[in-house]
Amino acid sequence: MKADFYLLDVKQVEIDGKSHIEMFGRLKNGEKICILDEYNPYFFAEIDNEKLIDKIKELEVKDNNEVIKILDVEKVKRKVLGIEKELIKIICYKQSDILKIRNEIKHSVVETYEFDIPYTRIYLVDKAIIPLNKIKVELEEIESFYRIKKYKLLNFKPTTELLEKPSVMAIDIETYFDHQDAFNSQKHPILMIAVYSETTKKVLTWRKINNKTAIVFDNEAEMLKEFSKIVKEENPDFIIGYYSDGFDFPYIKERAKINKVNLEIGYNNGEIDTKYEQASIYGVSHIDILKFIRRTMATSLKTNSYKLDEVANELLGEKKVEIDINDLPKAWDNDNVKKLNEFVKYNLQDTKLTYDLFFKIYTNLLEMVNITGLVPGDVNRMGFSQFVEWHIIRKTREQNEIILRKPKHNELEKRMSTRIKGAFVFEPEAGIYDDIIVFDFRSLYPSIITSHNLSLSAFQREPRSDVNVNPEDKNMWFSKNPGFVSGILREIINLRIECKNKLKKDPKNLLLKARVGALKILANSFYGYSIFYGSRWYCLECGETTTSFSRYYIQDVIKKAEKAGFKVIYSDTDSIFLILKGKTQKDAHDFVDKINKKLPEMMELEYEEHYPKGLFVSMKEGKGGAKKRYALCREDGTLKITGFESVRGNTSPIAKEVQEKVLDLILHKKEQKKAFDYVKKTIQDLKDKKIENEKLLIITRISKAIKDYDSIGPHVVVAKKMMKQGIHIGPGSRVEYIIKEGPGIIRDKAVLPEELKQGEYDADYYIEHQVVPAVERILELCGYNKDQLLGKGKQTGLGKFF
Repeated sequence: MKADFYLLDVKQVEIDGKSHIEMFGRLKNGEKICILDEYNPYFFAEIDNEKLIDKIKELEVKDNNEVIKILDVEKVKRKVLGIEKELIKIICYKQSDILKIRNEIKHSVVETYEFDIPYTRIYLVDKAIIPLNKIKVELEEIESFYRIKKYKLLNFKPTTELLEKPSVMAIDIETYFDHQDAFNSQKHPILMIAVYSETTKKVLTWRKINNKTAIVFDNEAEMLKEFSKIVKEENPDFIIGYYSDGFDFPYIKERAKINKVNLEIGYNNGEIDTKYEQASIYGVSHIDILKFIRRTMATSLKTNSYKLDEVANELLGEKKVEIDINDLPKAWDNDNVKKLNEFVKYNLQDTKLTYDLFFKIYTNLLEMVNITGLVPGDVNRMGFSQFVEWHIIRKTREQNEIILRKPKHNELEKRMSTRIKGAFVFEPEAGIYDDIIVFDFRSLYPSIITSHNLSLSAFQREPRSDVNVNPEDKNMWFSKNPGFVSGILREIINLRIECKNKLKKDPKNLLLKARVGALKILANSFYGYSIFYGSRWYCLECGETTTSFSRYYIQDVIKKAEKAGFKVIYSDTDSIFLILKGKTQKDAHDFVDKINKKLPEMMELEYEEHYPKGLFVSMKEGKGGAKKRYALCREDGTLKITGFESVRGNTSPIAKEVQEKVLDLILHKKEQKKAFDYVKKTIQDLKDKKIENEKLLIITRISKAIKDYDSIGPHVVVAKKMMKQGIHIGPGSRVEYIIKEGPGIIRDKAVLPEELKQGEYDADYYIEHQVVPAVERILELCGYNKDQLLGKGKQTGLGKFF
């Protein structure tokens, strides 16, 4: 049989004492199948004695009652950090044999390689198979004990045609809870399971509800059985959820166990597997949307929260159904049909939002899969270091390079204790400035790495004539011959430039847009990967030389700018701020052009923008300006704010609002007195209880398990209250609270917003700890101090800052 196949998941299985690959995916018509391929696991060894080959071939390793033998040994040539070597390829019967055989021979050989690569992943690398891309396959049907057909792979040819519209099922559960024991899956049942796909939009429950979307059962067990049936009948390409790794699927698994229900939703008729903080279903691609957004899209989101409501509002322009989830247990106990009907809508809307979010981020997921070559479920749970590593690993086969080993425990400890010198910072003087020009090095670290060939394979242990030298440490040399890792990075940068040019001609192309974004993330992650303690291609010298060159280039531009008559007021890592000081914007452009003519090929200083006015605030002590704490006014009057409360998540809306208004009045409207008067009025409004409670919310994110907090702050106190109300709280959870009026320390006065009537807030707290700190350093630049804001002192005068 010939067919078009799209790979969704991959597993390994042992048949007749040999390791095999199982590829799960769909045909063009949507039918799910399993493809079996025999693939012999292997690793490499470097030897210094040819006689070892025959000895290794005949090697037998006793392991309990089993005798492990080697299938074959081949002589091969591979590059190790660019140097070609003769190695032997030791081919095994089973993946589990590799480490046992390696342990037996490691003291007899020079070195061993590629013994620590996951079997399923190296299969995809070696076969150049990329999931979600069409593969032309030739198959032979074989006996299957799975709930889908199974075929033996006879032949295949990968293509670049993408799976553009997968079938998707979103799931979400609502559970019972009480205030003493929230979300206890052993104690509290699942009340509702929402299922949302192109063909099914239903809520399963076991209370009589007057709603067309609800399917009512006699008990929880019957509901769980129907859930299993729907999953198997729908058989989607992806099953998705929002925090489904940490909540929905673990909860479903436990409740099925308690109710003695065999879900059997894996293609092998297996149950849900929950370990390593992820839920997997055999052969089925499960995507936790929350994890993908948190790990790969966090920097591009404006919201500080990863709550479904906030993320959906920003990305989709839609929100959850507004209802108090705390009312669910009571409505359930009282058979409140009207209220339960609202919760059905709430439950279903959550799955709709999750479903729509998947298609919103699908092009991003596609690109991550294309870059790494891994299955979607792995990419979904992958950090940036692994993102880089698996792209490099795929490239090893193109260049006949060996994959380096993971670091040993003692090497990990050594790397973790190592620190390198950071970027150069030209500290600003506090003040208000006119005519600010900002220059920015385009992709500074990636361009330095490629321009100076900062790659582990290029690092030299002794000086040569054809080397790049660390500008601050003359004992670090890098060959000018293209390095393996730096060469890959150069390809990425050039591809991104090419894609950006195409995107300019086709701005609505979502796939191109996602590709540009993914390549940017990938390129910017190479520096961090080179000094990441767990990296296979770790190179401390590369990292140190990268930051050394960054300091060199920034300081060189500063010197040349000052020599050209510009006044530099600030610089940090890859950007330079200067004031025109009588010069024109054309002079600034000409200066940039002059600099770029002398920079290496891959490096470029860009003219970012002209800001008519800007300010840097002072640090708490001294006259210096705080690093990365400034505000700039663009020519159109909009503000660019960095480091202030208005862009931080732990400040109340009133403080952010006041700060932004003050910055606008000073920088855009040029009304310093009005800014001062505005703050005074806000302070008085707080005292008079005229400010709405909603503007006083303080939002803090929980950074670890509540039980691990030694210091109990207001957010921890409120988090504990939320947990008693049945709300799940863990690392990453957002906590909202208001400080109420009355005696006591701050943490004891922190309450949930719904616990407080309008005006019952602590005005003094919000004045002293929120509003005044947000504007104090800004207004100091205009000659106003804290005492004067509070009606206690006199103006200090403007001469202090000018």
